[in-house]
Amino acid sequence: MPANTFPRSVRRTHTPALALLLLLGLAEAAPAQALVPPLSGTAAANPRSVTARPAGQEPEPQRECTTGTGPRQRDVEGYLGLPVDGTQSPQDCAAIRDFQEREGVLPADGLASPTTYRALYARWAAGHPEQLLADAHCPPERGRVACLDLTHQVMWLLKGRKVVVQAVPLRSGAPGYETRTGRFSIQRRVRDDYSSLYHQPMPFSQYFSGGQALHGTRKNIYSPPGSHGCVNLRHDDAERLWNWMRVGDTVRIWGRKPPA
Repeated sequence: MPANTFPRSVRRTHTPALALLLLLGLAEAAPAQALVPPLSGTAAANPRSVTARPAGQEPEPQRECTTGTGPRQRDVEGYLGLPVDGTQSPQDCAAIRDFQEREGVLPADGLASPTTYRALYARWAAGHPEQLLADAHCPPERGRVACLDLTHQVMWLLKGRKVVVQAVPLRSGAPGYETRTGRFSIQRRVRDDYSSLYHQPMPFSQYFSGGQALHGTRKNIYSPPGSHGCVNLRHDDAERLWNWMRVGDTVRIWGRKPPA
C-alpha cells in the first residue's frame, strides 16, 4: 500500500518504529569496517582499518609540532599530497603528526622521519599490488611466496601472479641480530609459541631459517631498534599470513634494515 494511503493517525504512531527498524536493517547489511581515508594526492586508498581507542581511555596529549625539516621531508610531503618544497611548515607538521598518530609511529611529533616515510610507503604499497608484482626481487613462482623487503620494512604474499595478502609493515632484526636474507622455505609452524631465550610470546610463528620466524607481536611495529632476528608483524597481520601459508612455502628476503 502506498505510504500516502495510510491513515494519518497510523502514520504518526508507527513512523518512528518503522524508521528504527529501517536503520537497524541498514546497519546489519552494511559491512563492519572503518576505512582509513586515502592518501591525499594519490590513487591509493588504504584498505587497513583504524584501530579504535578502547572505551574510556583518554586521548594522549598531542606533542608539540616540530619546526625542523626532516630527513625524508620531500618523500613524506609527496605521499601525503602536501606541497613538495622540502621545507617543514606548520601545515606540514600538522598533517605528518596526524598520520603518525593514526598509524602509531612514535614519536608523533610531525617530523618527516625515516620511520614515517616507511609507514607511508607500506600504506602506499597496500594500494598498489601491481607495483609489487613488478618487483624483480620477488618474482611469482609455483605456490605461495612471502616477499619481505627489509629496506622498506614491508611484506606481502603472492600466490601465482596475485597478491593475496596486501603489503603490511614489518619489524626485522636490530643491528647485531640481523634478519637473514635470501630464499628460504617455511620449515615448521607453531601457532602459540614462546621464546624461552627472550621471554616473549611468539603467536603464529612460521620458522624459515633456524630460529628465525615470521610471527606476531603486540608491541609497536615501528619501535626501534628491531627484533632479535625474527620478523615481527602486527598480531592481525601475522594471523592472516598464518591462515594463508603452509610448510614448504617460499620466503624471499632482501634489502637491509635502514636506521630509524
